[in-house]
Amino acid sequence: MGTRFRRLGYALSVVAAASVFCPAVSFAGDPDCSRERAFTPFDTADGDNPVTMQSGRVVELRASNESKCAWGRISAGTPGEEIWTDRKDPSGDGHEGFLGYTRIDSGSAKFTEAFKNDGRIMRACGSSQGVIECTGWF
Repeated sequence: MGTRFRRLGYALSVVAAASVFCPAVSFAGDPDCSRERAFTPFDTADGDNPVTMQSGRVVELRASNESKCAWGRISAGTPGEEIWTDRKDPSGDGHEGFLGYTRIDSGSAKFTEAFKNDGRIMRACGSSQGVIECTGWF
């Protein structure tokens, strides 16, 4: 019984340390974001948007000029497949990954929460059958 509690305590301390040392991981979106007048940016750097994976899943970055926010979407998927967004400065500094990380829980599509661009560039990444694909940066 004592070993089980020590393992639980260790696991909780690892989670607490990760939240301190990896503050770039965020599951909740930015509060001022909306999805008003959403569009799919086709003019991306270093890749396409949307991206069709070998499995047929579609990973897409969506954006709103109204709120200056972006979010990811995975479609044509199955439960358990993942989607998240990454954000960084155009210079490549300050990379924040796994923003809004979520999984398809039912149905065939899922959106991440929306996050502010704030002069940074963003991309959406999805995982299907152990393969990760990302859109270009926008």
